[in-house]
Amino acid sequence: MAVSSIHSGWRYDSANSRLDFYYRGTRVGNIDASGLTAATGDLTVTTGDAHVVAQNLYLGAETAFGTTEPTSAIVFKQGTAFAGAITTSSGIQSNGTLLRKVIADGTVSNVG
Repeated sequence: MAVSSIHSGWRYDSANSRLDFYYRGTRVGNIDASGLTAATGDLTVTTGDAHVVAQNLYLGAETAFGTTEPTSAIVFKQGTAFAGAITTSSGIQSNGTLLRKVIADGTVSNVG
């Protein structure tokens, strides 16, 4: 079933056994037996908390992680060093051997 360019709402995709949701004709995500998937854009929580219960929060490409990951953890894939706007903000990052943090004044330090 085709979706018009102005359609915003839900459509059941029987071929893939999922409930797709659309914004102005673009599929932006779906819900199926595996959970909620954002197909395009970012996932933003504007009120309240984002909870990950008894699973992991992965930062990096899904295919880059092993099959024997811990549970209830934030799991980092090796990334590039802090640069640009993040150095005037704050964050955490893994370089493969160390966990690093940056604070708002641009100070980068190893934390583990």
